[in-house]
Amino acid sequence: MSAIAAPAGLAPPVRRSRARQVAAATWASPTGRLGLLMFAVTVLVAVFGPLLVRTSPTAQNLLTTNEAPNWLGGIGGHWMGTDALGRDVLSRAVHGLRLSLLFGIGVATASAVLGLALGLVAGYDQRFLGPILLRVADIQFALPFVVVGLAMTAVMGPGIVKLAVVLAIWGWTIYARTIVTTVAQVCRMDYITAARTHGMSAPRLLIRHVAPNVLGPVVVLWTTSVGVMILVESSLSLLGLGAQPPSFSLGTMLGDATTELRLAWWAVVAPGVVLLWIVLAFNLAGDGLRDALSSSGRLEHDPELV
Repeated sequence: MSAIAAPAGLAPPVRRSRARQVAAATWASPTGRLGLLMFAVTVLVAVFGPLLVRTSPTAQNLLTTNEAPNWLGGIGGHWMGTDALGRDVLSRAVHGLRLSLLFGIGVATASAVLGLALGLVAGYDQRFLGPILLRVADIQFALPFVVVGLAMTAVMGPGIVKLAVVLAIWGWTIYARTIVTTVAQVCRMDYITAARTHGMSAPRLLIRHVAPNVLGPVVVLWTTSVGVMILVESSLSLLGLGAQPPSFSLGTMLGDATTELRLAWWAVVAPGVVLLWIVLAFNLAGDGLRDALSSSGRLEHDPELV
């Protein structure tokens, strides 16, 4: 018998990967689309904003201290006014956005990678390493981070890099705690047993077959952790434990402006609004991603779908 030919003009169905399905569902969600658009605007401002704002963020002019913005009657040509040292608030907010955004994304990514690795180990080895790692996580959850952060930065000294290291190490627990149960369930499945029987090593087994099944919750947690890390950095920068001069972030801007709040409230509002925008963007994107993962169902066991 001759093979039946496919109808002319009809292309064979294309199977979209899991990642494309989730991305499309996230973009289709109004919440996810708004968050992604806000995130895109934030990145564009961080990258190209300093090219548009020509005023130096560190240039001081004591003749124009605490000057109001143009739209409030200021005459110095400053769209968001000046601070107590006569520095342009808009220029400082745009440049400070770079450091704050880089800090949040870098620390959240480092914590996610560390938490994913330790969560995989804890779920895979439930006899020895798993209980130890989970006990350490419980101890960290029981301790307030502000106190620990103050103690560690007091010992190590203030600085944005040292603060990033402390936060990256401290933030692994929520990732590991979230995925450890799923990892343990996946490790008991038949295809994992078959892979072990064929002699596949534990690291390759975890990376190739187990990790794809827990990437969804890790990515959702990452989107919310970025905003949290930026807020934590801003809070500790208010205490002088974050970026040190001449470097500055949105948090250090808030710390510098609090003493002149009655005279120049705009110096606090500008970085505060930028912080609110960043946190809202990541939270909205995370909500859309979570809804997309929930609507598309759990990840199949085939790791090639990722």
